[in-house]
Parts: sequence; C-alpha cells; structure tokens
Amino acid sequence: MFDYIVIGSGSAGSTIAGRLSEFGRNSVLILEAGESDKRLPIMMPAATYLKAIANPKFDWHYKAASDPTRNGRADYMPRGKVLGGSSSINGMCYVRGQPEDFDDWAESGCKGWSAADVLPYYKRSEGNENGASEFHGAEGPLTVSNIRERHPLSDAFLAAAGTAGLRVTQDINVPPHDGIGYIQVTQKNGWRCSAARAFLWPAIKRKNVKLVTHAHVRRVLFEGRQACGVEYTHGGNTLTAKARNAVVVCAGALSSPQLLMLSGIGPAAHLRDKGIDAIEDIPGVGQNFHDHPGTNISVEVTLPTYNMMKKLYQHLYYGAQWLFTGTGPGSTPDAHVIGFTRSNPQSNRCDLQYHFTPAGYDLTETGPTLFDIPAVTGYTNVHRPWSRGWIRLKTANPFDQPEIQPNLFEDSRDMDTLITGSRILRRIFQAEPMAQFVKRELIPVIAVSDSLYDSEIRLGCDSLRRADSGAGGGYGSAG
Repeated sequence: MFDYIVIGSGSAGSTIAGRLSEFGRNSVLILEAGESDKRLPIMMPAATYLKAIANPKFDWHYKAASDPTRNGRADYMPRGKVLGGSSSINGMCYVRGQPEDFDDWAESGCKGWSAADVLPYYKRSEGNENGASEFHGAEGPLTVSNIRERHPLSDAFLAAAGTAGLRVTQDINVPPHDGIGYIQVTQKNGWRCSAARAFLWPAIKRKNVKLVTHAHVRRVLFEGRQACGVEYTHGGNTLTAKARNAVVVCAGALSSPQLLMLSGIGPAAHLRDKGIDAIEDIPGVGQNFHDHPGTNISVEVTLPTYNMMKKLYQHLYYGAQWLFTGTGPGSTPDAHVIGFTRSNPQSNRCDLQYHFTPAGYDLTETGPTLFDIPAVTGYTNVHRPWSRGWIRLKTANPFDQPEIQPNLFEDSRDMDTLITGSRILRRIFQAEPMAQFVKRELIPVIAVSDSLYDSEIRLGCDSLRRADSGAGGGYGSAG
C-alpha cells in the first residue's frame, strides 16, 4: 500500500514522483518497465544514437501503422524504455514550448497556463550554466548547458541562415520566437541530464520512495469508478499494488492511452471489440493524436563530419575524451542549430522548425541510418500541425504494441507548410558561407527543382519524431 503510485519514470513521471515524495509526507511507488539509466549508451550523448535508439533494451521500438496519407509509409517511433523514459534517449535539445500556445490555453479557460504563468516554473526547474536572467533559472535540478563542441559546419550553417533571411539569435528560448541559433542542451559536464537524473535520482534516496524497474503495468485497478491500484508483471510474476490517494499515469503519449484502454477507460465500442469491459465510456481517449511531419535535406560536404567517426580507434579516442573531459564529439547532441520561422509572413506565429546536425543520416522505417561519406543533415518540420491521427488497441494483451496511426497529411495545409519550409531550408544550404562546403545534394537531390519539390516531398516525406513536450529534443522537445 502506497499513498501514490506513479506509472512511468519519463519526463512527467520523474518530476511528479520527485515532487510528491518531498518532505517525506507521502509514500510513493514508481513503476518503470525498463531498466536503470546508468548505462554508457544513455549517459554518453553520441552513444545514444548508435547503441540506444532502436535498441529494444532501451527503446519500446514502436512501429506505426501504414499511413494512408503517405502511400502506406510505416514509421519507426522511438520511445524510451528506461529510467528517464524518452528524456534518456532523445537529442537533449532544450527547446521550450511556443509562448503563443500557452497563451491560447489560458484564453481557452486553462487558468494559470499562459506563457507568463509557466515561466517561473521553467526557471525554477532549470540550472542554466549561463546564469539566471529574466527568462532563465540557475539553481534548478535540470542542468542546461552550452554545446561543448561546435563543429565548423554548424557555424557555417548558422551564418548561411542569416544570409538567407532568418534572424540569428543568441538564445532561441528568449522571445520573439522567430529566429535561429545554437541550441542549449540538457547536459551536465557533457553527460546527459535526463528527467530521471534531475528529479528522480535524488528522490529514490528517500525512505518513502520505492522504485521498481522491469515492471510492466498491465492495468489500473478500480473500485467502482475510483482508481485504487495497479496490476503489473515483474520477474515473471503478476503483482498488485494499492494506492490510498491516486494512481498517476505517466506512460507517455503512446502508452498512456493504451494503458487507459486496457484498464477500461476509453471508447466503449472499441473496448468491447477487444473483449474489455468499459468502466467509463470516454470516446476521446486515444484520439486527437498529432505529430510533427518533417523532411530532410542531406548534402555531401568537403569537411569531416561525425557520421564518419566509425573506426575503433576513433571510438576509443573520443570516448576517452568524453569520459575524462566531457568534451569532443562524444558530447554532441542530436542537433547543433535550431530555428523557427513562418511559412507565411502574415501568420501570427511560427509554424516551421529547423534542425541542423553535422552528421549525415536518414530516418528510415527501422530507425536512423548513417551515411558512409562526409555529410550533414538539415530537417524541416511542421511546428503546429493541423492533421490528427489516433491510438487504439491492437489486442487486449498488455505486452502487444498499440495501433498508432499518425495520419500525418490528413490536412493538406501541413503538406503545403512543409513544402514551403523545405524550400527555405534548401536556400540556406545554397547560401554562403555554407555553400562553399557543399559538394552535392544527397536527399532529395539537386535535380529536383523547386517547381518539382512538392511532388518529391509528397513521395519521399519522412517523419521527424518530436513526441511529447517533455524534456528533450531531436526526437523529443523540451517545452
């Protein structure tokens, strides 16, 4: 019996468990399906892309259903299955949510959720190495750092973005939102600072906190309409834990609706089809799923890039550099430069986001793949998508993955926005000083002129995971 049971130790679960257990008043049980995050592929930023993402040991390795809006494309969708959740495998980019979105929520009736209302909480959680300011905190547990190793091609890309007309800024988290600049990252001395490291590591030292890893929650238990506990599998046994006050579901954007439906909370007709008795008929559970469609431009370049550092001696040298100094390519996040702009100058807010990384890669249906030649990659994604998909149960078996339908281009406005954004990205690559380092365009290939760009994107569009708005970036954003 516990006062609170928290399901999941990701960005939400770690924070909530840490706060609930402060001062020793509440007993808290945290159930995490994955293992400890104190592993090299998690703590070493560059190792995550090689050894953690798409590794079933650390990643749920979800695969979406065939998307009818993209000729049946089925995306790989990384989600952290480890202490810290997706904040332990993401790109570590510290990107706050768009201020206008928070203000919209407040205007819609969510009192206390305006940009001005939430800013004190951002500052309270943040330990920014640049010190405290109007928009940043310096004493919080989530360490936010400058990039430890700036690649010369990142400098060139940022300067070219200015040449192409984007506003270059020293801090992308300081309004106005329009602008492009170097990212800050959730790292401490070059090591990943996940939500678990920031909020949960201190909590699990408390006597009133119990953490169980390798605990797969099967369902939430109810007495009538009141949640009273959980049923979970651990070590081959099915166990039960009870909660006096509340069960807090923090299983992420994909697994939380699945768990609710397995527990009888969701669309009653769908649950009946899967043999589950509905405790509460809530048609919206699993609906309104929206993700950020994106597409990349990758170019071959004349300078060495991180994707070419594959030899054993390089791994040993740069691994030792990271271990002893926290610097070098081993500390690199997913993106070095991130920016925001508008597809239509008359729009009242940004709807495009850019990522640049000094490594050449592509996102495939099985995960990221590195190129074998010196290359860099820029991504455009639709910042505020209109399209909506859904999450449903495939079966009533809690160990089966849910059915995930992104439906990325159900609304044609998202395709139009992405085409405009990709043309802007191409102009950045063609601008100086970036252009002097570009040998040729690899994706989508320079032969695809702007007049044909829309058809190329429609045929070859990829999906950039930005998951939820918890801590992270690259494959998740901190907002």
